[in-house]
Amino acid sequence: MAKKSLTWIAVAVSIITIAVHNICIYPWMLDDAFILFRYAENFFSGHGLVYNIGERVEGYTSFLWVVLLAIGRRVGFDIIFFSKLLGMLFSISCILLLAHTHRFIRKIDRKVSALGAVLLGTCGIFTPWATSGMEVTLFAFVTLLSLLIYASTKHLADNRRRLGFLGIICALSTMARPEGVLVFAVIFVDQLVASLKNGNKAVLYLAICHLIIYLPYFMWRYSYYGYLLPNTFYAKAGMSIDLVTRGLKYAFRFSIPAFLLIISSLASASRKWLSRYGSLFILPLVAATYTMYIILVGGDCMPAFRFFAPIAPLLCLVSAMSISLLIRKKLAALLIVTVFVLYNIAQMRIDSEIYGHIIHDKVALHGKEVGLWFRKHTSPQAVIATNTAGSVPFFAKLKTIDMLGMNDNRIAHRQISGMGKGWAGHEKGDGAYVLSRSPDYILFGSSLGSQYPVFLSDKELYMNPAFHRRYSLKVHRLASGRSLWVYEKRK
Repeated sequence: MAKKSLTWIAVAVSIITIAVHNICIYPWMLDDAFILFRYAENFFSGHGLVYNIGERVEGYTSFLWVVLLAIGRRVGFDIIFFSKLLGMLFSISCILLLAHTHRFIRKIDRKVSALGAVLLGTCGIFTPWATSGMEVTLFAFVTLLSLLIYASTKHLADNRRRLGFLGIICALSTMARPEGVLVFAVIFVDQLVASLKNGNKAVLYLAICHLIIYLPYFMWRYSYYGYLLPNTFYAKAGMSIDLVTRGLKYAFRFSIPAFLLIISSLASASRKWLSRYGSLFILPLVAATYTMYIILVGGDCMPAFRFFAPIAPLLCLVSAMSISLLIRKKLAALLIVTVFVLYNIAQMRIDSEIYGHIIHDKVALHGKEVGLWFRKHTSPQAVIATNTAGSVPFFAKLKTIDMLGMNDNRIAHRQISGMGKGWAGHEKGDGAYVLSRSPDYILFGSSLGSQYPVFLSDKELYMNPAFHRRYSLKVHRLASGRSLWVYEKRK
């Protein structure tokens, strides 16, 4: 009974901490979430999975999240509320999975499970994503679930059914985010080695069940959008040493709030850890592989280390395993756990990416007001061009040119020199192309607009004499008292 109480105390502490953290950062939401909302709204309305009606661009990276949001909209939920509800439910589901890891893996006891849950529930890299509107907690959940299912098959003589089910979960993981293929690849290679060693064909069950789900989806999206990868990849990624350098800096910054988790997880390379948990080395291996991927693509610009959040449950689990293994005395273990938890909670307030970046990120909040202004004061046929591709277009309900290229094939596929030297996801643009589409309104900078150029499309437009002949700057006073700076087409 005492051990069961420990599990539920850990779950309660974790859920309360997540709830309190999200209350403290309210009303923050990530602007990119509104891109997903726009796709879901268009899908719900029968226009297809599109950003602008009639334009097939894959400007989202989570098919599964968009579909879930559209289903919620169909049932009658407000899409913003439903995204927060789902985000919180998947956050809690991650906590519950960690708290019951011992039910999946025999080598892990209830205390390790409880500790893993507490570490995750107090980890500021994971907690703010519950109400962000993004698919982060969904992807974290399916990633953790797939690894726990796989780890639970290690001791089974006949694991074909479980591997078949795992193949389906891995397919859903890849549909939640393309990075899911990395997790599946590590699992597949590990099972392939095991199958060759044992002389069986169990790996085929994993592969076939994965392809049964994923292949039809891939064929559909390729025929629908025309590209092997999401448009967001072409808008952000490239191949340069600058990208890797930026990725390394991003990983280094992440290592500060995650310092204790990383240090304790490194114990997984020790002889003692391998002797006890050697069959579970796939857990730190997936975390390391995923980290290498993040570095290679140049990191991310979003707050709270969004790219690392999906592997936070893995780090917390491996860290809990290491603490339990290396610290045997109860008093010492309690002291260490207290230090870890206090450090995690402190980072929620101290770390600039977890606290400062979130608190000062008003893009979506201001974008809502700007979008509603456009809906009220402009024609439904008006076209806007903006770098804020989420909240402004979602609330404006107008055709939009995404000047950063996430939702525009032409801009995303433009070759830009010096990729990796700028702000991740904000490096591409094409002023001449934007001008050729003759939008009615152009917003420089972020959601409130700007008189002067900030991003590449802005700068190229501003340097073009034709732009100044055809557009004039207007300043409008919004209901909040803020100013909206917008370049309007001359009549």
